[in-house]
Amino acid sequence: MTFKQLAGLEWKATIRKGAVTQRVLMALGKGYFGLFYLVIMTSMVAGLFKLAEEEGLDPFQGFFKYAIYLWLGDLVIRYFFQKMPTTLVKPLLIQNIRKKTIVSYCLTKSAVSFFNFVNLCMGIALFLMLAFDYEIGVTNSILFALSFTVFFWANNFLVQLLNHVNKFALPFLVLFAAVLALDYFKYVEVTAYTKYFFEAIYNYPFLLAVMVVYLLALLVACYRFYFKNLSLDSAVVVKKETYTYYELNFLNRFGKLAPFLKTDIKLLTRNKRTRTVLLMSGVFLLYGLLFFTMDMYKGSSFFIILASIMITGGFMMLFGQSVPSWDSSYFPLMMTQNVPYRQYLESKWLIMVLGTLISTILASFYLFFGLQTYLIIVAVGCYNIGWNCYMSLITGAFVRTKIDLSSNKNAFGDSKAFNVQTLLLSIPTIAVPMVLYLLLTSLLSFNMAIIAFIIIGLIGVLLKKTMFNLIENLYKSQKYKTIQAYK
Repeated sequence: MTFKQLAGLEWKATIRKGAVTQRVLMALGKGYFGLFYLVIMTSMVAGLFKLAEEEGLDPFQGFFKYAIYLWLGDLVIRYFFQKMPTTLVKPLLIQNIRKKTIVSYCLTKSAVSFFNFVNLCMGIALFLMLAFDYEIGVTNSILFALSFTVFFWANNFLVQLLNHVNKFALPFLVLFAAVLALDYFKYVEVTAYTKYFFEAIYNYPFLLAVMVVYLLALLVACYRFYFKNLSLDSAVVVKKETYTYYELNFLNRFGKLAPFLKTDIKLLTRNKRTRTVLLMSGVFLLYGLLFFTMDMYKGSSFFIILASIMITGGFMMLFGQSVPSWDSSYFPLMMTQNVPYRQYLESKWLIMVLGTLISTILASFYLFFGLQTYLIIVAVGCYNIGWNCYMSLITGAFVRTKIDLSSNKNAFGDSKAFNVQTLLLSIPTIAVPMVLYLLLTSLLSFNMAIIAFIIIGLIGVLLKKTMFNLIENLYKSQKYKTIQAYK
């Protein structure tokens, strides 16, 4: 089977999917954010020259100094949003198709990436700046722009190794975090050293060959990893694990919800992916330190509300937006049993409510930044319990992504549960409380606004029956699409 045939099969699978309206709307949303990202990254290339001039630096020295931040931003965005080179491997492995053909096709798919197109546009913008604004020779401008673009293209394969190869990812991430910490606490000015790298690429055009070798080395490393791990056994054989057994009898007070709650708590504590969610929820508790300790963010209602949403709702979003994906390995079987959908969803909602409540209590150390700050956190926590827990369940109905519970290769899921679709559906979760808070504080005093915010959250709890009628009907309407997605 050739590349063309594999591409043809994938194209047929794409056009034969249902939910056309939903896919069109999601495509429009992705296109909007993609265009926004393209404009921002391309503008940043020219912006670095202008930034250097405003700071009284030589434009080129300024670009060399700050270009590392462009590279870092590209790497981080790719880590969370770039799709891994996947295809329907199991059916192909039992056909007369060479493994290297499958691997080569997958890597070719990843090379034809939107992010690589953005990097190409950044390289073109750099060439135009050099050739026309600064009147550098055309040859030197092309070579430097090419070296710059190839260096960024290499992130395409670097991200795949970070997602999949722990022996490579852990040392890289530890070293990277250590360097950033040294720079943040001003022990070492990292840009004072990284600028020599970009300056060398500019001064010595032959280093383009080194950039190409770097790109090819990462490509070969990815190829070897996928080729080695591409087998039917690795795809279908699950390693046996032993678990500690515990009763959780105190949950019996919840009546019919008790069996579901026990299952969810065991799910959270026994699996790598769900334990990672608990760990990341703890990290989200510290999110406010990013804003409350910096003078540029102090007093800004926008950032205070954003921080409060993340502090109290980190677990809610990480867990709730993957309902029912957490049960994807046995969801089709569960749907053949006499399982009340209402009770299944209520147990997930209750877990999110308890998680939000615990996060709000643990966030009490933010009293150090003032009573007013903590009152905002409490008010937003009440709103998350009253309304955003419902929104997380609604989001989960549309994010039908199969999750491997035994894997924690990516904190947000190597199966891409965290993607553009999740981001689009999460906008109301973040935007509505921010707009509501700004509206209340503009009309009422601070204390009255906080009380009104809490009351709005409590109203959401009182409307639980109505909201669950809507959510239950939504999940039932998506039931068969969800079963199909998890097969």
